Amino acid sequence: MQESVTLRTLALSVVASLAFAGPVWAGDAADAPQTAIAPNTQAVVAHYQIRDRKGERTLVLVRSDDRIEYRMQGEPVEIWRKTPDGISRLELFAKEQRSVAWSPGDLRTTGQMPDWNQLASVINPELRTVLKSNGQTKALDTRAARYSGESAEGQPIALEWIEADGLPSYYRTGKRKAKAGEVGAYEIRLSKLERVAAATAFTATAEYRETDYADLGDMELDPFAAAYLKHRSDRHQH
Repeated sequence: MQESVTLRTLALSVVASLAFAGPVWAGDAADAPQTAIAPNTQAVVAHYQIRDRKGERTLVLVRSDDRIEYRMQGEPVEIWRKTPDGISRLELFAKEQRSVAWSPGDLRTTGQMPDWNQLASVINPELRTVLKSNGQTKALDTRAARYSGESAEGQPIALEWIEADGLPSYYRTGKRKAKAGEVGAYEIRLSKLERVAAATAFTATAEYRETDYADLGDMELDPFAAAYLKHRSDRHQH
């Protein structure tokens, strides 16, 4: 019984930061200019295709030791950083050239403090511990371990995991051909994986006007702040 509960929890925790994704009305900031970072710092850049009932879209994960960036097609860029007090979050809205900064305290207060390992791995890496190992397969130009299993609700789960990079090359949960009323499949597939200089990998933030999340409530006359808060309120009501 405990294993079923654990498996269900892990299966539902895919792409943690995306559960907190900001307003889709803001547009995609993936084309923003790059920022300068210390020389010789390397970043892993993983390109994914996501497919679910909403259709197909792209996700790019950029990762270094203390910074993680998510670029989801149609949504604001999200940058997560390790801090002495936990994890901070910065949302970038390219169209408005605005950003919203969440302190570790903001994330804790709103119940949105993520797990760093899960952010760094797209899915919760602990999922492997409750799935059955099924040998290995080829993933791009490397090897990946294969896993399979079933959720507590009887939904199939398939996972291919690149141990060297701590990333999935493939993940699927749910049925591809869902019946009426069923959620259907959620699938992510790695299309490109590279290591590049961090100085050219992360999105620049210097040109964005930054606002602390905690200050938005006192900015009723700011159209961006009002729209941001309304969008978040609408999301929580649904």
